[in-house]
Amino acid sequence: MSIKRLSILGLSALSLVFAAQASALTAKQTVEKEVVTVAADGTQVTTRVPAELVTPGETVVYTVDFVNDSAAAATDLVLAMPVPADVRYLEGTADRSGAVVLYSIDGGSTFDKRDALALPAVGGGTRPARSEEITHIQWTIAGPVPVGASDSLVFKGRLK
Repeated sequence: MSIKRLSILGLSALSLVFAAQASALTAKQTVEKEVVTVAADGTQVTTRVPAELVTPGETVVYTVDFVNDSAAAATDLVLAMPVPADVRYLEGTADRSGAVVLYSIDGGSTFDKRDALALPAVGGGTRPARSEEITHIQWTIAGPVPVGASDSLVFKGRLK
């Protein structure tokens, strides 16, 4: 078993798109890992710590915190984050109320609903894409996102 170092700088660039060119958005990405400890009474407590050293099988949490720091409300906000090649996306962890979530299996060139992702199957036809084949996640927030409003987008993965 090896320990891997994850770096925020090592990730592909976070992509931000706005309908209105006058909009501005400040975004910060963090990468943490989940640590489960057992309290004296036997209950499990899950906390997040910086993901400086991660062991295969550990859960990694990718978060983008953003704030609309423009002078106007933002609409049709589209944010996309890559899923690192050595991380397997954990199903359902990118779901978010108030956003349309789409996925890519081709390096972020195209996006579709999770249940619509398919790849060629051995012997012909297609098969559903597996979670480890997801390369990017995209959230679309129709808005408006008010001036000064902040929010977060999150997905989890497991280090391969």
